[in-house]
Amino acid sequence: MVRTPEVEVLVRPEAKVRCMAMSQEGTLAWVEGQRQVFLSSFDAQGVLEPLGSVEHQHPVTFVGFFESALVVGDDLDGFTLYAEAGDVLEVVGVDGGIVDACFLPGEVCFLSGMGNLVTWKPHQPPKNLSEALGLKEVMTLEAHRHRLYVAMQDGEVVSIEEELVTWRRPPRGIHGERITALGVTHSGALFLTREGHALVAGDEEAIEFEFWVDGSLRVRKDISGRMLTSTPSPKGAVLGFDDGSVTRLAEDGTMEQVLDTQHPVSACLSVGEYTLASSWFYIHGTNGEQTWTIEHQGMPTWMVVRPGSNLVVFAGDDQNDYTSAEPMGSFSLEGPYHEVDRAELNLWFQGAEETQPLTVEAIYGTEEDVLEHLTDEERNVYLGASGNQGDVDVLLNAMGGVLDAKQKVTPEDGALADEQALMEQLSGLDEMAMEEQTDLFEALNETFHAVHSPQAVAGEDKQLAASADGTAVVHLDGRGTYDPHGMILRWTWHNARGEELAVGPQLKLRLPLGNHRFELRVVDQNGSWTTDTVAIEVVETSTS
Repeated sequence: MVRTPEVEVLVRPEAKVRCMAMSQEGTLAWVEGQRQVFLSSFDAQGVLEPLGSVEHQHPVTFVGFFESALVVGDDLDGFTLYAEAGDVLEVVGVDGGIVDACFLPGEVCFLSGMGNLVTWKPHQPPKNLSEALGLKEVMTLEAHRHRLYVAMQDGEVVSIEEELVTWRRPPRGIHGERITALGVTHSGALFLTREGHALVAGDEEAIEFEFWVDGSLRVRKDISGRMLTSTPSPKGAVLGFDDGSVTRLAEDGTMEQVLDTQHPVSACLSVGEYTLASSWFYIHGTNGEQTWTIEHQGMPTWMVVRPGSNLVVFAGDDQNDYTSAEPMGSFSLEGPYHEVDRAELNLWFQGAEETQPLTVEAIYGTEEDVLEHLTDEERNVYLGASGNQGDVDVLLNAMGGVLDAKQKVTPEDGALADEQALMEQLSGLDEMAMEEQTDLFEALNETFHAVHSPQAVAGEDKQLAASADGTAVVHLDGRGTYDPHGMILRWTWHNARGEELAVGPQLKLRLPLGNHRFELRVVDQNGSWTTDTVAIEVVETSTS
């Protein structure tokens, strides 16, 4: 038995949900498919009422609320601000599109597809802070009040306030390092996880956790898992790791594990005394005394809470392009909670579709229905047949005509011969059916084993022209990787020497002139793995 709250279907979308956000006023926004953006609000009874919708021009990569307007970022042009009814308020162009965004008071900060930090204030042109401050290949950004933390590809971390760098994290190691994740606590303390060579013997990489307060290092320690996600909480922050563990981080840097989800954590949420984490096809929660579980039809990547309440809204995608859209669900942290069999966790989204009962005509059809699907020859045979003997001949012919001329039933043979021939024919059909059934099971079994492993797709080979400094920026994209069961656990990119460069489906690199080869390794939940390689050639820019 497992403990679970009552869950309701909030929306049954027509396409898979890709992004979701909730405003401080309680407006809910989500994206169905690639471009369709919806806005709704809750009435006094908690019923979701539509406000408007809009089809964005390009595939959406980010949604969030800024000063009561909805910010929609895309992967090509930049971002657009929409009113609640879907009216366009402002369009801002950003080279390379939008990868991620966060908000400061009166200002929006974007990570562009070119690896630049871009800031924007209403009715002003955007500013490229990467160029102004000399930031190289921004990978991650986090905001807290008026302060912005930025991590770059070379391992450097800086704090920015009023468009000025106010603090730089001292680099560690002579062989370089990589910042894999950033986060902030409720009071603004910075924590991060980093990896680097030369900290342990051989080629093994050390994963370390660091906790900084006002530029002072308070905690540094080795950890076994990679931090994948985090969120501030009233007493610090909540962290989710790739080994399935969920940890509470206090403002003094101490850590306490509160959940073990068994699978990589995709999102965390802290609401009062409750800690929530989505992992695989489940949402796990605890209040420190009791834990509970919700099952979803998709992987619940997005979780938001309605302001001023304990109502949680969630959505996710099963990562299978051949299935229908997964529902958006909602539940109250106040309960009620029930003890149910684990097999019953999926009942809330197993909505039965209404079906009309079949009529006698639909089951058996009429003579006209039969004649409509026969050839001219078959129709003549059917219409010319009469009596018991004709019926048997038609039935035997329909069975495939396996009787030869000597075995055919004649009127003199009588009804007994008819029955004997018919029984023999039916017996033969049973044997053929058993053989076909066996073949079918074998084929299904072979198919199951054949499609169980993921298929890594590293992308197409490319030739890039170098810029004036003799380098080129390349974006490696493994999102074309296919797993029919949506069970991909981990993507890793490696260089030609076998060194791990990044964890995740995408990687951005600055490469010198020459030929470069990279390998994408993909592992699923069952331990099955495949690889694929991609070749990148950086050539000199033609001056002709």
